[in-house]
Amino acid sequence: MINEAELKVKIFRLIDAQQGESLQELYDWLSDKLREKPATSSIEQGYKNMADDIEREQQAFEWIEGTLNTDDL
Repeated sequence: MINEAELKVKIFRLIDAQQGESLQELYDWLSDKLREKPATSSIEQGYKNMADDIEREQQAFEWIEGTLNTDDL
């Protein structure tokens, strides 16, 4: 039985040998398999929804830029 450290080295070497589309497919597969999908709290979801609202984000940016006094910097 191979130990964990040796297994990680073997996996790394296999990945390192890949190129191009094969490497991208491997990355996509690993990302899909290993990515944890954390539960989002209602507060986090609210902030995400606000950040996804492009129009309101633009309005907020314009307001901030309009109130920034660069003479004081």
